[in-house]
Amino acid sequence: MVSINIPKGSTLTRFNIPDLPNLRNVHLFGIQIYHDKLLNKDIISGNPPVGPGSVLFDSFITLVNYGGKEFLKQAPAQIFQSLVQPGTIFQAEWDTKSFVGQKVNYPKSFIEFTAPPASATSDIAYVFSVYYSLPFEEEKRESGYSFGNKA
Repeated sequence: MVSINIPKGSTLTRFNIPDLPNLRNVHLFGIQIYHDKLLNKDIISGNPPVGPGSVLFDSFITLVNYGGKEFLKQAPAQIFQSLVQPGTIFQAEWDTKSFVGQKVNYPKSFIEFTAPPASATSDIAYVFSVYYSLPFEEEKRESGYSFGNKA
């Protein structure tokens, strides 16, 4: 899980993704975006997640690699949201887009909104999951572990 804190009353429309030390050298294969109809609170900060309107219709993701290249530029967050809250009008993209193992420089990457998403009453969180694979050599070292071989 990744959490971007959005302070109460903020007028910002761009928020950098925090440095994620455990994801610095991994290969990206997918992202899943969450909103307040899917999560009650962010597990990291305890803050309520951003509402579905802001997430699905008003936020855009830009991902940057370690060479400084924006390999995903202003992609609508909706394409990374495949979970649907039953009985709501907030439909999502069910065919989630995948990546092919890019390495992301998270502190250089960011989320943008068409209008400030901040709540007037409390801090909120932009929450998403990252699906990844370890670098090949590390993956090879880790692959020998199983319930039968706990090493």
